[in-house]
Amino acid sequence: MKKVIFKMTAVCASALILASCGGSKNMLTLSSLNGEWNITEVDGQKITDKKMPFIGFDVAQKRIYGNSGCNRMMGTFEADSLTPGALSFGPIGSTRMACPDMQTEQMVLNALNKVKSYET
Repeated sequence: MKKVIFKMTAVCASALILASCGGSKNMLTLSSLNGEWNITEVDGQKITDKKMPFIGFDVAQKRIYGNSGCNRMMGTFEADSLTPGALSFGPIGSTRMACPDMQTEQMVLNALNKVKSYET
């Protein structure tokens, strides 16, 4: 399983920023999203929880899955082939477990609802 850093931000254009070790400024191809990404930052706030949230992309099925800090999440995504980097998520469902601290959970889910694009 591929594990790299995944950062989310809802600032200005509500961009979803994917960072990898390469540091390239080129747009990712849709197939490069395939796999799992650790969510390390949301809206400029570093995630320091013991249970690190992550998001997984199944590009062939256009589905997402992961953990938002407490609960498992699942849903769909759409990428616009005419606009490189355009990305949006369909409705995101999640399990309903209660955890002592739901702040990270809420931050992650709120940020996912605002995503409009992705870049490196």
